[in-house]
Amino acid sequence: VSRTLPAPRFRYTPVVQAGPFAFVSGMVALDAATGALVAGGAFEQTAKILANMKALAQEQGWSLEQLVIARIFCSDFSAFGEVNRAWEAAFAESVPPARTSVGASALPLGALVEIEFQFVVHPAAAD
Repeated sequence: VSRTLPAPRFRYTPVVQAGPFAFVSGMVALDAATGALVAGGAFEQTAKILANMKALAQEQGWSLEQLVIARIFCSDFSAFGEVNRAWEAAFAESVPPARTSVGASALPLGALVEIEFQFVVHPAAAD
């Protein structure tokens, strides 16, 4: 259970650990204090999601080097340049993970961007 992330509005588990992996459910740009979607466009929403992910990683004791993939969903691909701008700022001092970008017709709560993350949190057992 995370004290950093906003409480889920629907029935799902925000973070699941399985073997050496931690799977973080798709995040939209919710303010942890209010539970409301942040104001602004794709840049502001992406920046908030990435800030929430970094806060979660810090809370869990994970580093950004353990982040192996992000899956980005965007409801307006004409705004994807703004997603990339926020992404570049967030990973300016670290190597970004692999990523997949998908256009979606709609996202939860009317969000423009949703991102899910996968971390390797425990090293694989040696053979």
